[in-house]
Amino acid sequence: MARPYVNKSMDRGLRILDLFDETTTHLTASEIASAFRVTSATIYPTLCTLVDHGYLIRDDRKRYRLGSKLLERGGQVLAQLDVRRIAHPYLSDLARRRQVTADLAILYGTEVLYLERRVGHPTAMLGEVVGRRIPLHCTSLGKVLLAFLPTADRDHLVASLKLKQYTPHTIVDRALLLEELDRIRQRGYAEDVQEFHLGSFCVGAPVFGYDSHAVAAISLMLPIGEDIRTHSHIEEAQAVVETANAVSKELGHTDQKDGQ
Repeated sequence: MARPYVNKSMDRGLRILDLFDETTTHLTASEIASAFRVTSATIYPTLCTLVDHGYLIRDDRKRYRLGSKLLERGGQVLAQLDVRRIAHPYLSDLARRRQVTADLAILYGTEVLYLERRVGHPTAMLGEVVGRRIPLHCTSLGKVLLAFLPTADRDHLVASLKLKQYTPHTIVDRALLLEELDRIRQRGYAEDVQEFHLGSFCVGAPVFGYDSHAVAAISLMLPIGEDIRTHSHIEEAQAVVETANAVSKELGHTDQKDGQ
């Protein structure tokens, strides 16, 4: 019975990748076609697409092998799996030293996904957020994750976002949001001054993996009741950037200047 909502072309492409393993490192088009009981002409468009996107490589003997794109994607997944474990003591230290709430999150589709929260302020009464998703366009975590994407990916994602207005301070104009993301990328951190919740201030910085891609973000939130209109945020920004840089270094990142 056919499964609903399965894209047949994508399904075939993924199953082609599954043909390769430790013992089967190279396959011809005929061998791949035989595995699917189709002709080489039928399978050829899928193979060409996988080659174009870097998931397969075709050598001079017309054999196919797995491409470096899989290594790149695999590295990003491994970094995301490692980042929570590695970031835990740094988040705890940040929260304790600054007496703030410190969060760790990743990009999850068109949203931010919380991985960890550490609370350093004794009067903080905050609910569990691990696994919770929040918007990209009006949070320090989301804006910093957007800002350090490759430009084409950033612009495509911004174009797809629903820019809901949560407070009078929320940026809902795409052009203004892109300008804000450019500023964030230049200075190295993002601020959320009452953009998501009234009466709160957050600052976030990117965590880079070994390949210099932003794999996560760390933020801190000032205690409830802090006068965010007159308070200087420079020390908080420096603290969260230093924490994010320390986690990035643990993940194998060496160039702290840029995410590219």
